[in-house]
Amino acid sequence: MPELIEWPCDFPACQAIVLTSGAICELCYEVRCGTHDTQHNHECLTLDTQDLRWERKRENKRLYLGDLLETVRLHPHTITQQASQLHSNIPCKLALPDNADQLLESGLLAGFNVHFKIDFDDNTHWLLRVHQDERHRLPKEIRESNIKSEVTTLNILKDGNVPVPRAWLPPNFASNSGFEQELPFDYFFFEFISGETMRVSKHPFFSVSLSEDKLAQLIEGYANIQMELSELKLPVKQIGCLTSSPDQKSVVAGPFIARGSFQNPKPPYLLGPFNTMKDRYLAHIDAALNYIYVGAICWWAPVDAYLWHLELRELVTHSEILAEPLDAGDHLMWNDKGDVVGVLDWEWAYATSKGEAFASAYIFYDMVEYIRGDNSLTKEEKLLNDIYEKHDRKDLVECVKNGRLYQRLTRIGQYDRFYLKSGFREVFDSSNSIPNYDPPENDVDWRIYMMKRYIDNEELGNLMSKHDWSIERAEKEADKWYKEQEEKKKDTAEEEEKKQNEEGKKDDDNVKLDTEKE
Repeated sequence: MPELIEWPCDFPACQAIVLTSGAICELCYEVRCGTHDTQHNHECLTLDTQDLRWERKRENKRLYLGDLLETVRLHPHTITQQASQLHSNIPCKLALPDNADQLLESGLLAGFNVHFKIDFDDNTHWLLRVHQDERHRLPKEIRESNIKSEVTTLNILKDGNVPVPRAWLPPNFASNSGFEQELPFDYFFFEFISGETMRVSKHPFFSVSLSEDKLAQLIEGYANIQMELSELKLPVKQIGCLTSSPDQKSVVAGPFIARGSFQNPKPPYLLGPFNTMKDRYLAHIDAALNYIYVGAICWWAPVDAYLWHLELRELVTHSEILAEPLDAGDHLMWNDKGDVVGVLDWEWAYATSKGEAFASAYIFYDMVEYIRGDNSLTKEEKLLNDIYEKHDRKDLVECVKNGRLYQRLTRIGQYDRFYLKSGFREVFDSSNSIPNYDPPENDVDWRIYMMKRYIDNEELGNLMSKHDWSIERAEKEADKWYKEQEEKKKDTAEEEEKKQNEEGKKDDDNVKLDTEKE
């Protein structure tokens, strides 16, 4: 989910403001308001097959990268001059591909960024990391905070012997640098790490698509990096993205730089830093409630999504674990032996509690059983804990065992009824301490329960009216659902009886045939 901020409609002469997830069309990189997001005004909506949409998306990406490449090509002197100043004034050259097709094949393209090689005369190699902005450059507050945070984080980790590249801010970030020109794209510099980007295929319902040997190798490499990270002493006591102080002489916790609902749609965009995890999660839930209320997210089920976030808010509010103060996937790189040798991407990384930081990564738990509410450890997590046990890291073992609380909370700002709510309630220590809290298991009953529980919530009332919901309608929907379940049970029983009768008839025919043969 990209940044949820207000964008102007790109239709000629339209002055409308758009606030919704997916506002920037991924097929053409244009924004359309509700009035102009029609087949007549938005050609992408006329593409009626997946193949046509995929071809448009691929061609749009190629054209965009070609334009970005040409923009970078206009500023080689500024880029190399800045890099040289940062590297003891040693001369360097910027290596640019000839065209977008070469760039696509170079292996230097990432999900949100693109990289260009910088070669110094002393045989040192850097990368220029350029953000892909989809022809819609973010407000300065967000993009500069993002760059400063990623550079600060990389260097803190590098100083702690974590296998990451050292990074440098463009000199123009410093007021006394002598570089006043702001280039028309967002970038910074970092060391080149030799290796191949590790692509891990992950179906939403199943385990990662790797052989047993490769999976074990991946988990071991991940565990080694986590153990190194656990030894890192961060010089902050708040929860937020690491950044440099105004004088750039120290590291502080700054606001969260996040994509999705953990921000404001208008300036000031960024939230935080926070003193406790409870403060952090409540701020995120409140932001998500606002986005749901205005129709920016969860528009397919706004009332249920709003009710669910109200329940999450209660669970977080009454949690004692989250009230404690802060305790002191394609971003991994393989070498030619298959070992994990580095982690490249720390964009949107933040300082947080040990419990959240060392819960397992989503590729190790986000499977169909988890969606259905199962909070037991997966095979991958057990393998991870086996490695921690071998290294006598019982503290990290406990982080993995108790990590579901934080993993469940990553769903703030999202709503999917297939994620069973019982799986969320189970991981909260507050489930049994909330006054008069006993939500029903079935969603149709839960909806009624929550509507009655929050009957005095003005925004909920407005949202229900806007979408033609009432307690009476919810009760009718529940009655309808129960009748449908009874019909399904009846049909299933009839099918089972029919199947048994057919099998019985088949057995009788076989007996008759055997008798005739005798």
